[in-house]
Amino acid sequence: FHMSGTEAVMAAVRCARFNQRKPLVVSFGGAYHGWWDGMQPTAGNERTPEDVLCLKDMNALSLAVIRARGSEIAAVLVNPLQCFHLNSSPPSDLVLQSNNRKVGPTPGYREWLHKLRKTCTDAGVLLIFDEVYTGFRVAPRGAQQAYGVQADLVVYGKTLGGGLPVGVLCGGKEAMTRSDPKKAARVAYVIGTFAGHPAVMGSMNAFLTWHSRPETPAEYDEMHRRIDAFVGEANGAFKKRGYPLELSSWFSVWSMMFTTPGRYHWMLQYYMRDAGVALSWVGTGRCLFSLDWTDENYAELLRRMLVACEQMQAGGWWEAPRVNVKKAVSLEFAAAIGKSLVGLA
Repeated sequence: FHMSGTEAVMAAVRCARFNQRKPLVVSFGGAYHGWWDGMQPTAGNERTPEDVLCLKDMNALSLAVIRARGSEIAAVLVNPLQCFHLNSSPPSDLVLQSNNRKVGPTPGYREWLHKLRKTCTDAGVLLIFDEVYTGFRVAPRGAQQAYGVQADLVVYGKTLGGGLPVGVLCGGKEAMTRSDPKKAARVAYVIGTFAGHPAVMGSMNAFLTWHSRPETPAEYDEMHRRIDAFVGEANGAFKKRGYPLELSSWFSVWSMMFTTPGRYHWMLQYYMRDAGVALSWVGTGRCLFSLDWTDENYAELLRRMLVACEQMQAGGWWEAPRVNVKKAVSLEFAAAIGKSLVGLA
């Protein structure tokens, strides 16, 4: 037990290297595994980890590398949410992108994970699922259930703590052992100040007690039914009113997509907030539905979203350009360059 998903990832990597007696860990391009620079070979990390192989998702050569270097690779770390945007970072303020986000797996991703599972098993490499985001949210058994894949180690986050700060590493004894029975002085130093925090432990106990009930899976099914109905009704309402907006969902994860290009789509979040819909930061634009939402909650959300869209349209932010924007900008650049060349600038 730890206090964050990042710490749990650190524990998973350390335990894998310790028990496998191998130095390398594989990650996939663009995947996020917390802020630890030991597993973040992308933007935001000024140190390039030398013990991480960053390979391409859904690529046969990646499987070949794992097979060829199995004697060096301790584990392969997978973020199942990476299926939304293979081999690239998610749209975010960091890369100044907000309108090209995607919700839903890339075709063939499930089959890819099954091939990856078999490759890891054959090569003697541990498969780690980073389910800090997907665990207990998309299904009772998270992404492992959604894709039908059993990982060797699984990392969970605050969902398991009922929203309270916690990071948890789960797995078999062989992969999680932190001491060497043959060498007393050889230990995997994985500790922290978590110390079984009473509030977090109580919240986890309540959540897991609820989760273990036989009727709980049916509640997930009912949530997915309501989400599908809501997305269908909302998209119909947007289309009928001519709003360039469309919702997309994957289990309980959902987002707003824009159906036409526009420079001012980002302003919708402020109209949403004014209508009483507090969205997550622009970033990935991903939102989550709560399992205990009723039909009345979904209906109220749609009502508020339609109010925001109406105000957005009334403000003129969704009006079609009156001129060819690309042509106008090109002419401005050409004029500025011309003035510069003749000394008029």
